[in-house]
Amino acid sequence: MNAEGYRRNARRFLVRARQMIDPENRAVMIDLAARWMRLAEIFEAARPVQQQQQVQPEDHKKDKK
Repeated sequence: MNAEGYRRNARRFLVRARQMIDPENRAVMIDLAARWMRLAEIFEAARPVQQQQQVQPEDHKKDKK
C-alpha cells in the first residue's frame, strides 16, 4: 500500500464518522482516520529522497601491450 491508499482509508473512516449517531463511535472513527493519515505521513517520510545522478562516462582503459 502506498500513501494514497492510506489516505483513501482515512477518508472512508471520516465518511463513516459522519454517519455515526453515537459521539463515542464517531470519535473512534475519527481517531482511526487520523491513524491512517499518520501512516501516510510515515510512508512518505520513509521514502528516500530521489536525487538526480549525473551519468559519468565510463573510464575505458586502453589495452597495454
